[in-house]
Amino acid sequence: MKLLIYPLLLSSLLLAASCSQKLDDLVPDTRISFDNLSSSNLPLVINGAKLSFMNNNSLYLFYSYQDVMSDDITSLTFPTWEGNNVSPLDNGLTYIFKQPYATIATVNMVIRYEQEHAGDSTIRGAAGEAYLLRAYAYNWLSDHFGGVPLVYGNEDPRQRATRNTLAEVRQQMEKDYQKAITLLPDYTNATIGSKQAAQLLLARLYLNTGRNEEALTLANTVISSGKLSLTSNFGDIFKSGVNSPEALYKLNETPAPTTDKYGLPNWLGPGAAAGANIAGNGNNWIDSAIVKSYESTDIRRPFFTKVKGAGITEQVYFLTKFPQESVNSYPICRYSEAFLIAAEATARKGTVDVTAYNQLRSARKASIKNNTDFANAAAFLVDIEAERRREFVGEHQRWQDMERFGKREAWIKSYGVPSSHALLPLPSREFSINPYLEQNPDYSK
Repeated sequence: MKLLIYPLLLSSLLLAASCSQKLDDLVPDTRISFDNLSSSNLPLVINGAKLSFMNNNSLYLFYSYQDVMSDDITSLTFPTWEGNNVSPLDNGLTYIFKQPYATIATVNMVIRYEQEHAGDSTIRGAAGEAYLLRAYAYNWLSDHFGGVPLVYGNEDPRQRATRNTLAEVRQQMEKDYQKAITLLPDYTNATIGSKQAAQLLLARLYLNTGRNEEALTLANTVISSGKLSLTSNFGDIFKSGVNSPEALYKLNETPAPTTDKYGLPNWLGPGAAAGANIAGNGNNWIDSAIVKSYESTDIRRPFFTKVKGAGITEQVYFLTKFPQESVNSYPICRYSEAFLIAAEATARKGTVDVTAYNQLRSARKASIKNNTDFANAAAFLVDIEAERRREFVGEHQRWQDMERFGKREAWIKSYGVPSSHALLPLPSREFSINPYLEQNPDYSK
């Protein structure tokens, strides 16, 4: 297989046309530009866009930073992230900001190709995933930084991009998710974009922005699609080589058979304290309140191990649901989220309806509830929040959950920093590239 090199349109934001990035990792003898795109090579370009987002097998280096900022994970490895006081010079910011734009640069070519070949039915899947990836890339950027520049690939390289508002970015995300829904096929494999993945990610956006009726409609559409199912094999969801009926959309790295100690186990694993050849540094552990909240029969409970942390004397809980593999996998959205979105959106409309909540709890071998177990919708929301922590710990969801459930501001202030630190600073390097950018409040350039 040949290495494809695609031209970035800007460097991070500038997207200078002369820059390039890897799409595949063998012989570097082929280049692809917009003029060389065809219906046959679009899927390979989409794969390149995914590898760009993962920084060529290194997504684990920045996937979990927001979980460290939250109340789910305690970290000795990343004290400034733990304390919600990240410096604009922190190297991790570079990847969080740059890699989504590398993905956007690539999929913008595919989107332009689709717009110029709108009648070609053979490109619908690849084009739909291009819109899905662009929406998710902006989703990622806005979750971390707020309003960011929107780029489409047709900008004058002599101009410098300015930041769009958060509302404008979300509007673009919504349009892209909606377009993806119209183009993508139904779910068949979690490594390929699907209609249901786009619907669920749009439902998540609606939930996070208070559009509960729309979130509920889309979540129920995913649940009733008949394309997925809840499974009793919880661990299979996170294995790169297993097409679990719950793993709705995930990013798989390319094979790196020399080791199985990278990926999320590298961050979250207990390391040598748990045994020989166990990944992790033993310095990033899970809030014990989450682990203790699982019922004894819950199939999620075994995916923790309690050992002494590397940098402390106490025993703490480490998350082990992400398996040690030579091909690492990162969940983007899972079928179970549809059930919890449906339950939460209904509760936020003032109604207690445990139907969707119980469907998930039953599949996890946990006790089910009655509507009458909750005094009101607010009481039900407390349980839903706890269930989301049990279900999605370590999956890059808690920071937005804390905002939605009214926990984030107080949490940030408890570290003696302003609540504006809910957003990260833009990396300092971006201001030397583009002096027209503005920094987020309460950070220096």
